[in-house]
Amino acid sequence: MLPPVDSVEAERAKLKGALLEYGLKLGEGYSREGARYQWLLDTREVLLRPGWLDLAARLLWRRLKPYKPDVVGGMTLAANPLTIALLSEAARDGHPVEGAIIRREPKADGLRKQVEGPPIQKGARMVLLDDLVNMGDTQKQALKAVQPFEPKIVACGVLVDYQRAGATWLKEQQIPLETLFTLADLGVAMRPPTRPQCAELAWGMGPLNTSRYDAPKSSAVVSGDSLYVGSDAGFIFCASLDGDERWRYGVRDQHRGVHATPLVQDGKVIAGAYDGYLYAVDATDGTLVWEQRPGQWIGSSAVGDPERDRLFVGVEFGESGGKLCCVRASTGDTIWEAVGRGYIHSSPVLDAPRGQVLVGCNDYTLYAFDAETGAKRWSYLTGGEIKSNPVVSAEGVAFATSFDGWLYALDAATGRPLWKRRLGHSLYFTPLCMGDMVIVGSYSARVVALERATGHVRWVATTGERVVGGAAAIGDSMVAVGSADGCVYIFDAVTGETLFQDRPAAPSFMTTPTWTGSLLLVPAINGPLYAYRVK
Repeated sequence: MLPPVDSVEAERAKLKGALLEYGLKLGEGYSREGARYQWLLDTREVLLRPGWLDLAARLLWRRLKPYKPDVVGGMTLAANPLTIALLSEAARDGHPVEGAIIRREPKADGLRKQVEGPPIQKGARMVLLDDLVNMGDTQKQALKAVQPFEPKIVACGVLVDYQRAGATWLKEQQIPLETLFTLADLGVAMRPPTRPQCAELAWGMGPLNTSRYDAPKSSAVVSGDSLYVGSDAGFIFCASLDGDERWRYGVRDQHRGVHATPLVQDGKVIAGAYDGYLYAVDATDGTLVWEQRPGQWIGSSAVGDPERDRLFVGVEFGESGGKLCCVRASTGDTIWEAVGRGYIHSSPVLDAPRGQVLVGCNDYTLYAFDAETGAKRWSYLTGGEIKSNPVVSAEGVAFATSFDGWLYALDAATGRPLWKRRLGHSLYFTPLCMGDMVIVGSYSARVVALERATGHVRWVATTGERVVGGAAAIGDSMVAVGSADGCVYIFDAVTGETLFQDRPAAPSFMTTPTWTGSLLLVPAINGPLYAYRVK
């Protein structure tokens, strides 16, 4: 007897979770030509774990039983476990079927069979099986191998339909395709927005950036009725929340300008520039309050400690050196410096409950320094540069992304690793802690939400290009990112469903959006700062 529909949907949700947790590989695998994949789906890692094969067979049999098959089978290796499991599932359901395992080539010895199992009877109703259908090559090979037996192919059953040439070919052959999921169902392919009216473009201010350097640019910061943002054209901007410019302050080197996100503290706007200077200007009129040059370049955004009149900022100098500077915010005087073995392009985070500052470094290391003295508390070595900003969750877990493609979760007090997850080839993204999740984007054009406590995948969403910079939480229910494909995306924070997608005039976004409570501010790397009203 078939299970009730509500039970089927619950089981389908479980299998979907397993495919995302164990089967989806971001930044792993190679093509036959040796090129690295951005992603792949390894269903065998799911099906050969305890429990999941039986569940997949149960769900697939529900779809295939109406075709009243006599034989089920497909090409080795992917179809083998499904074939065997369906034999058992069909027998339990009172509809025994025979199985067929199809070799790539006839065996060179023994019976020299290509199709293993009981001989397929002429006219037998046969269902072709596979874990997925992509370009259709496997299904074509299977059909060719069984043609000498003259079965009647009544359907093709797969776990995942990639919705590419294979599905089209099956339709042309008038072979029904029964599938449990599409790539879009899993979030691994782009999905059309379901609430395209939930946001609208309010205004664009600029041009702001020139795209001289293909790297994340300044985010906007809101204080009172003003917003502040850096420009790679060499300015710190102040504007109203309606997008009207109020003032601009030009830095010394306007060729590479300001990539750092400004810090607003005690009536001053403070930002580093790639001329090596740290600038503090009056937040009201943009006049210079002080300037200091702690290094050759500053791409790091400063983090403030207003109670102690301090700020912390990363500095780059020399061939590969860097340091974290603690600066008196009122004067620009240096209080202490902590040296790294590589550039410190990452922006620091103040972990006030533990009295420390965390920062990433191009020497592949995440550092924790004592906020009062600059003494090193601990360090953790990853496999790549840490250019994006670490974060510390409310429960005391430090999250950092690395250019080795991994997201790391560490005990903030000790640096002890808790878990890690590979999410692509490179990660240049500030993790977003939202609810009980941590959300990360990657060069694999995917946004992934994971349980903070375990690293288990909650959902995956897909964009048209890499996702670099960071994400913004819009209340408790939505999350926004910009993508290098030139689109702004808003996803449902619970399910990962694409709610909104818009491509304004600028062709690329590589920064962290800002949510003001009424506006979503998204700077383009080669054009204006855009503001969206979210309904």
